[in-house]
Amino acid sequence: MKKARILLCTPNLKGIKDGLNRIQPPLGLMLIAQTLLNQGHDVKIHDFALEGWKNRVDLDIKNNLVLIGQNDEEVRKVISDYNPDLIGISVLFQNLIEHAQHIAKIAKSVNKKIQVFIGGNCISNAVIDYKHGIADKNSNLPDFISYLDDPNIDCAISGEGEDAVKHFVNSFIENGDISKTPGLVKKVGHKKYIINDPSKIHFMDTLPRPARYLVNMEGYFDIGAFHSSKSRSNRVLNVMCSRGCPEKCTFCTTPAMWGANIRWRSIEHIMEEIKNDVKNYKIGEIQFDDDSLTLNKKMLYSLCKELEKIGVPWCTPNGTKVNYHLREQYDMYKAMHDSGCYQLTLACESGVQRVLDDIVKKNLPLENIKPAIERAKKAGMLVHTFWILGYPGETYEEMQKTIDFAMSSGADSFTFSVLTPLSGTPIYRKVLKENLWWDGRENQNTFRSSLIKVDGFDNAEQFEKFVNDANIKANMLLKAKDPARFEYKYRERTGSKKTFVKQT
Repeated sequence: MKKARILLCTPNLKGIKDGLNRIQPPLGLMLIAQTLLNQGHDVKIHDFALEGWKNRVDLDIKNNLVLIGQNDEEVRKVISDYNPDLIGISVLFQNLIEHAQHIAKIAKSVNKKIQVFIGGNCISNAVIDYKHGIADKNSNLPDFISYLDDPNIDCAISGEGEDAVKHFVNSFIENGDISKTPGLVKKVGHKKYIINDPSKIHFMDTLPRPARYLVNMEGYFDIGAFHSSKSRSNRVLNVMCSRGCPEKCTFCTTPAMWGANIRWRSIEHIMEEIKNDVKNYKIGEIQFDDDSLTLNKKMLYSLCKELEKIGVPWCTPNGTKVNYHLREQYDMYKAMHDSGCYQLTLACESGVQRVLDDIVKKNLPLENIKPAIERAKKAGMLVHTFWILGYPGETYEEMQKTIDFAMSSGADSFTFSVLTPLSGTPIYRKVLKENLWWDGRENQNTFRSSLIKVDGFDNAEQFEKFVNDANIKANMLLKAKDPARFEYKYRERTGSKKTFVKQT
């Protein structure tokens, strides 16, 4: 088999000037990279945001929005120095697509023969929306895939990337038929596409260990802006044990991307990765990026048993479902704590049952939230909570009820987020169909700001201030109520020493 040179990269980030902008190693690209290396190819991973982290270009002075990452000359040099046959660009969210297209344009100017393909959640969601648009002529969804109208992007890969990218690269470099690639999305005429069903990894132990040695791990450690609301250490290992989520929350892209069935790697497979990389990178904390870590109780207990032997603090920054295993919830939380889990994040989303039932479609009785928080704290963990404000159809009074409910919940900390209608979700389709955008059109160039009309507010700035004030007020509660616990939560970061929170 011929050997290809593949550059896998992530675009510059849109962020807040002088704000907290999170960044961590691209787990998906590291898995794809190792898959390609195992095929004998030459692979480079490059994070254009990380390598130009101190470079800030103003995008919107009024809203303090900046573009973070390397400039055009540096992007061009990375591409020309490596001289790849193919470039794969990871696009997780819509606000990254603009710079991904810019990278593609620079790549084609370096060498027009470079094959540029894109992948990630954003692409998978665009395909979902396209199919809905074809099926429902009144949806206001486009009957084309705009990303593939860019002449510098040759095609896209939807769904899970490991097997798909391997097939695509092998076919391309051998001058074979790429049209059979799982998940391939390729324009073949005016509003005409090849759209192949995406592949799924059914036996998760076939996944390789992520090629962390191909990324600048020390760069991520130096920045120390991983996903957790407050990490115990800068030296974080982000790990994913499983894929999939059975829930049907209308704002979330996870079920469409990973499927409704939970697929776990074996505990041996997980621990081989953790043990080796904790040692190799002097890891001080593990953060699990799973969407449903607590659903499979048997696997969770087995994982905890092995993590206890490692003695490294860990947490669940992506959030866990509040009402799994209610009868045994305390025992589950105690096992997590005893194995090193210092903070549990609970995805609560709203403090109003009508919003949870009718808008979010989340199977969560409100009366389950406060007991879960109490059990987690009793087990010895800090409790962080997720809440979303600004759902379409949510009233001002309901948003205030959510804030009041959250602040009375007993949680240690809170993230109140502005609802972002992500493409590929039912909420996005509702917003588009009813044209609920503040300025009458979708604007993909914003970052962490209000995009859709909210009851009780005249503009996005008013609502953003409302949400920001709620975050400040709620997150100061702990300081007044329990200064010692507040000090514990927000103390300076440490190394890999195992620590537990005192029960209060």
